[in-house]
Amino acid sequence: MKRISIGKALYSFVRELSLSILFYRTIKVYLCNHLNIGIWNLYKAKTIFPHPTGIVIGMKVKIGKGCKIYQNVTIGTKEAKTFKTSKYPVIGNNVIIYPNSLIIGDISIGDNVIIGAGSLILEDVPSNTVIAGNPAKIITKKITD
Repeated sequence: MKRISIGKALYSFVRELSLSILFYRTIKVYLCNHLNIGIWNLYKAKTIFPHPTGIVIGMKVKIGKGCKIYQNVTIGTKEAKTFKTSKYPVIGNNVIIYPNSLIIGDISIGDNVIIGAGSLILEDVPSNTVIAGNPAKIITKKITD
C-alpha cells in the first residue's frame, strides 16, 4: 500500500478547498462531496452543481461541457476492488442529471440528455433523449433542428 506524506495530503486538501471557494464560491463542493475527478477538471468543463451535497464522481469519469449535476448523484465504476484500472462512464455535453441518480460502469451518455431523478443507468444512452427509471428506460427523444 502506497503511503502519502502528511505534507502532500495537506497541500491537496488546501488546494481543492481553495479551488472550491474560488470557482464555486462555496466550500460545500469540496467538503460535502467525493470528487475524485478533481474540482479543477469540473470547473474546466463548466459543470454546475445547483445543490452540491452527496455527489460522488470517480477519478476517470469524463464529463462534457455544461453539465448540471444535482444532489446525491453517483457516477463511477462497477468494480470496487479494481477501481483504478476499471472503465468509467463518459458523459456528453449539456447533460442534466437530477437527484439520486446512479451512472455506473463502462457506458456512454450522449449529448443533451436529461436523466430523471432516482434513475439507475447501466447501459449507453443516445443523444437528445430523456431517460428515467430504475432501471432507466428512454422516455422520449428530444426534437432537434
